[in-house]
Amino acid sequence: MTNTYLILTKAVYEGKLPSKLKTADRLSWNEYTYKEISKKATRKVDKYSFYPSEDNTKAEIKSYMDDCDVDYSSSDTKAELLEKLMSEPHSVPKKDEEYTYTESVVDKTTLQNPSWQECAFKQGKLGAPRWNKDNTKVLVKYELAIADGTHAQVSAISGVTALSHSECLAEMKKDEWSGE
Repeated sequence: MTNTYLILTKAVYEGKLPSKLKTADRLSWNEYTYKEISKKATRKVDKYSFYPSEDNTKAEIKSYMDDCDVDYSSSDTKAELLEKLMSEPHSVPKKDEEYTYTESVVDKTTLQNPSWQECAFKQGKLGAPRWNKDNTKVLVKYELAIADGTHAQVSAISGVTALSHSECLAEMKKDEWSGE
């Protein structure tokens, strides 16, 4: 990219961009509309709503211990089961649970068709404009690619003059631009 300064007539500045520049990575931009969609997913949740205690039945404690892979004897008392459960490292048993959630996704993408002026002020994609004394021309800074032909296409537009940095400095010294 090379820094290029463009002198645009007022009509060109207020008019639409050339087609070569109407891409989102240049001077234009995309606007999006979204829609909500429902999706399903699975997550792990606790299998039991309790941690075994004296309040649980012997069968509930054994079921919990089976899911935790904690060994016990069928003849163990409730107190012995709880003691074995407390002394043995284990994880809380989990089960899969399916749930539904909503997600915003892009429904429609619309490439905008802005004017040069909208590019400068709405999106800040051009340098700040500088008007001449009689407000018939405006000077803006922009980086134009030379390799892809953008520079040549923009330079060919009637009402557009492309200048290098040194040419821009020389132009700004003219009476037409002074006094601002």
